[in-house]
Amino acid sequence: MTISRLLIAAALATATLSACNDSTSASSTGTISVKVVDANDAGVQSVNVDLYKTLADGAILWRAGSTSSNGMAFFGVDDGGIEAGDYYVHLTFVTGYQLAPGETNDKPVTVQGQDNVQVTFRVVQVGPSH
Repeated sequence: MTISRLLIAAALATATLSACNDSTSASSTGTISVKVVDANDAGVQSVNVDLYKTLADGAILWRAGSTSSNGMAFFGVDDGGIEAGDYYVHLTFVTGYQLAPGETNDKPVTVQGQDNVQVTFRVVQVGPSH
């Protein structure tokens, strides 16, 4: 009786350790990179970039950032990752730019597992040239 209990306990311990080490049971997160470029494909700095998580009854602001000198903003790289789900990216301009003709704001993005998704926006300069 004691040997069978030990065998059962050993089998349960092995199964538990196997489940804990299973890479599919770990939380998978991805990243989203946003690229904002002008008509010459040059990066546009200082564009506010908001990432909204889509919910059944709307959306909530999930992360916020702004583009660097190369026109890039990153979500999930240095902050624990972006969990799988549906999102959209929204731009707000504080510089002399607007979305290019035919370009749309609020671009949908789906992250699945460890996806690294890139979203690109094309913009044009408004007002006087510098």
